[in-house]
Amino acid sequence: MTRSDPMTRSEMMSSILRFAQLSGLHSPDGLTLLGLLLTPVAVAAGALAAWRFGVDTGWTSAFFIAGGFLSHWQVWCGFAVSVEVCAWSLSRGRAKLQPGAPALVRTEPLS
Repeated sequence: MTRSDPMTRSEMMSSILRFAQLSGLHSPDGLTLLGLLLTPVAVAAGALAAWRFGVDTGWTSAFFIAGGFLSHWQVWCGFAVSVEVCAWSLSRGRAKLQPGAPALVRTEPLS
């Protein structure tokens, strides 16, 4: 299917929803895919945090967001850490769903 005209917003959303239904983002494979896609987002946010920190210390040139909430390096650093924690927890949740995956901590029932 070749298209010369760009997709409209509704066509793009329907494509994303169709992909989510076909890949089964609620399945273990979908969780792994989502975790893998979140890691580059965290790296990009970390790079933006480093750039903004460099601007504050005078090491780099101007940051592309001059003012506002997103113009602080702490916001980008917090976003990078939280996204990477989400990616890690998704991959850890995938390991818990696999029957043969080793567990770090084994719990026994109390009774």
